[in-house]
Amino acid sequence: MTHHGTQDVAVEESHDSTSVVGGDREAALSAQNIVVRYGGVTAVNGVSFDLRAGEVVGLIGPNGAGKSSALGALGGQLKIASGVITMGGRSIERLAPYQRARLGLVRTFQSTSEFEGMTVFENLVTAGQGAKGAALTQVMFQRKANRDSGRRAVERAWSILDRFEMAETANAYGRELSGGQRRLVEIMRCLMRDPKVLLLDEPMVGVAPRLVAKLVNDLKSVRDDGIALLIVEHALEVVSELCDRVVVMAQGEVICSGTYADAVANKEVRDAYLG
Repeated sequence: MTHHGTQDVAVEESHDSTSVVGGDREAALSAQNIVVRYGGVTAVNGVSFDLRAGEVVGLIGPNGAGKSSALGALGGQLKIASGVITMGGRSIERLAPYQRARLGLVRTFQSTSEFEGMTVFENLVTAGQGAKGAALTQVMFQRKANRDSGRRAVERAWSILDRFEMAETANAYGRELSGGQRRLVEIMRCLMRDPKVLLLDEPMVGVAPRLVAKLVNDLKSVRDDGIALLIVEHALEVVSELCDRVVVMAQGEVICSGTYADAVANKEVRDAYLG
């Protein structure tokens, strides 16, 4: 289930959404007993897990397991029926997506969302302006009081382009990019927001096999910066290579949590995938 179905979600207010959840205080992001319902259908049923700084966790499972719904609940695109979501001990489940982004929680979607009529450089600079949604002309010619932030966004954009070996495509328009390049631009746009937690929904979709290895290495680099990554991904060879841990969902519930090897050896996981 993608973000397009947000309006169909039935909302039931959590009775204790302002409380601070106990447990791992060092978790960059914590989900406790998350429930998401679409009308009378429960898409996510009591899901709980933690995500630590500098860790890559794969959220995997068969089609219809509730993975994207769980991601939408964490990112704020879907309202939860009950449960608690915290960052650094702070309850965030009542916050809008842009408010969560300001705290450092940023996500991508199954369909890339770069601005096709803008260059790669423009995509990054506008993302660096955060929730303002400023146009590039506002960034480049804004009032004196805000020029410093615009200058920092420009400098950060070039730094990120160099880091991911994309400087040569700075002036290419979004519509001219390959699938892999679009994915990379979307991740770079997220990094312009200086995230603490990055939620990625099937980042390898549409990526040519020769670029998958580069994208995996780029994501490892992001992890090494201390950023926590939660990745929904169907390409299990990517999950095996990239993820420190996996959380396996089936029919809206977590059925296994541990290393990839643990998951592969788990009979319930094998049954869920193989039917």
